[in-house]
Amino acid sequence: MESKRRDHSPRQSRRERRIERRRHEIVTAAAQVFAEKGYAHTTTKDLAEAADMAEGTLYNYFEGKREILLAILGEMCVPIDTLLQNARPPRTRDDLVRVVENGLDIFVSQLDFTRALLTEIWVDDVILEDFVIGRLQYIGQAIKGFVARRVNAGDFRPIDPEAVTPMILGAFVALIAPVLRGKQPPPTPEERHQLAQTAVDLLFDGLRVRGNQ
Repeated sequence: MESKRRDHSPRQSRRERRIERRRHEIVTAAAQVFAEKGYAHTTTKDLAEAADMAEGTLYNYFEGKREILLAILGEMCVPIDTLLQNARPPRTRDDLVRVVENGLDIFVSQLDFTRALLTEIWVDDVILEDFVIGRLQYIGQAIKGFVARRVNAGDFRPIDPEAVTPMILGAFVALIAPVLRGKQPPPTPEERHQLAQTAVDLLFDGLRVRGNQ
């Protein structure tokens, strides 16, 4: 799960840092435009206007709008990959609440980027394979391991972890779908914590062995 991280090392020249900052400004502006208009209906003129520059100047930083889209996805993946790489395998209810809550935090902070991605994964196999599938598989393995450990400990009734994993992932998608569509405002930090607790409570109480306290 490699992603492009901005390098702020002293080896960068002032000019390189200036170019990097400008590219980041373009990417941030473009994410909002893609989220509002969709990738297919956005022109490089739209992106240049959003970034407050001439269309010709845009090409000094990017070859075209697809390269900008890929840069958006690279930016989006940095916090996700950091979370995945640093997270310990969830073992308790509280561990899982923190994982879900951290995921919701990243989702809200990257909302425009996520909306830009959502429209393209249905039509672009490269984006689906390079930016989505691997990360979902990584998350799925963590969930499957958690469920398997709980089944082996007798906390969950016997159930196939492989079968239940996509259901749990689907529940997370259901939490964020209305926000992605703009039908609901992004949840506050307090609401995100409550959503995470509710989702995990449903998982535990729905799978708990009958009669277990």
